[in-house]
Amino acid sequence: MEKVKVAVLFPCDPAQKRMLERAGKDRCEFIYVDRGMTREERLPLLQSAEIIFGEPGIREIQKCPGLRWIQMSWAGTDVYTMREGFPQKVKLTNARGSFQAVISEYIVAVLLELCRNLKQYALQQQEERWRPLGSETLLYGKRILILGAGDIGTGAAKRLKAFGTYITGMRRTERNFPDCYDAMITADGLDAALPKADIVIGCLPNTPETEGLLDERRLRAMKKETYLINVGRGSLIDTEALVRVLEEGSLGGVALDVADPEPLPAGHPLWRMDRVILTPHIAGLSFGYSKDTENRIIHICCQNLTRYLERRELVNLVNFKTRYVSEQ
Repeated sequence: MEKVKVAVLFPCDPAQKRMLERAGKDRCEFIYVDRGMTREERLPLLQSAEIIFGEPGIREIQKCPGLRWIQMSWAGTDVYTMREGFPQKVKLTNARGSFQAVISEYIVAVLLELCRNLKQYALQQQEERWRPLGSETLLYGKRILILGAGDIGTGAAKRLKAFGTYITGMRRTERNFPDCYDAMITADGLDAALPKADIVIGCLPNTPETEGLLDERRLRAMKKETYLINVGRGSLIDTEALVRVLEEGSLGGVALDVADPEPLPAGHPLWRMDRVILTPHIAGLSFGYSKDTENRIIHICCQNLTRYLERRELVNLVNFKTRYVSEQ
């Protein structure tokens, strides 16, 4: 029997390769594609594959006649779902569930940095200044609104609940939500919830419904001292409106791991604002950065490979019609 060829685009250490190969049960041939290869060098390898682990380009996918399934190493799927040309015959699954811990810890880190003026103190240290800045904020007792109460948002809610906060989530339905939330709303309740929140956290994917959701009107509806965090996609926030609101003295602080555009151009006002923390889309980095997150992704790859070989339904299957990711 001819073996199923699996092209792996992300770098694996020897132990991770052994995990994948055990899941293949001697029925798969693994092709580990070197990241240093040019597109011309790696295309013949992809064209021979029935399965790809990683994120090939749309044009590469279209040139792979035998391809039947792509397992992404990312949670976000907009690189495919928000563009035309993804073949209907190819199944797509993502790595949802791998990033809850790493992104949740980022959210806690930047919130504490904003609340306790740690960015300003770091700048003072460089100037050898020893001067208390005065006004600080506790997380205790704060009302938090999490936009996107899925895997990552719920991970953040679990951790932030330990600080004695009141947490409201926003998702498609208000029913049957985890007990780390005190309340749940749908998008229809967003305008009523924003003025009550001390902290707003964006964990939403890029879809037509989420683009520009936090426009100028909604940014101005927030309290003057509200902290705004975004770890989902930069398209959630109207960037130029955010600049205007900050320049007028509103919002207590902002932490953006994602931006629109990304990266921000040189000279953009957000680079220089004291109350803004900018990081280069690193909240959920995996391969080459976090071994724990890498292994979570490998686990999903192995689980799904077993399911594929046994012709069972795949975990984290992306439905292009509704852009909904099912959890099995």
